[in-house]
Amino acid sequence: MSAMFLFTEQGILVNPDPSDNPDSHHVPSHEAGTQINFQVMNIGDEDGVAEVGVELDGNFVTQFSSNLLPPGGTEVGFVSLGRLETGTHTVLVFVNPGAGTADHLTNTFDVI
Repeated sequence: MSAMFLFTEQGILVNPDPSDNPDSHHVPSHEAGTQINFQVMNIGDEDGVAEVGVELDGNFVTQFSSNLLPPGGTEVGFVSLGRLETGTHTVLVFVNPGAGTADHLTNTFDVI
């Protein structure tokens, strides 16, 4: 079957980026960086690397590559989105090779 990945039920978490948050904001703010995190799981029967694409507001931002994960293995990925403008934003993540279910997620969030 090979390696196949999906996102776990935690979804996409959106928080201020701890490496760019001089005023210690607790919610996404235009005065701090924004970071997302998600968890991938290998539901295949071979070791593999999850390649996660990240889009923000319909534009590709970056790709995250997991470590080599065994069957049943998981990894949490962290991606910085930088400083965002005030308003509503949507982030989309998709994983390859996907399992055909739970292999893409979206989260719409507000930046104050």
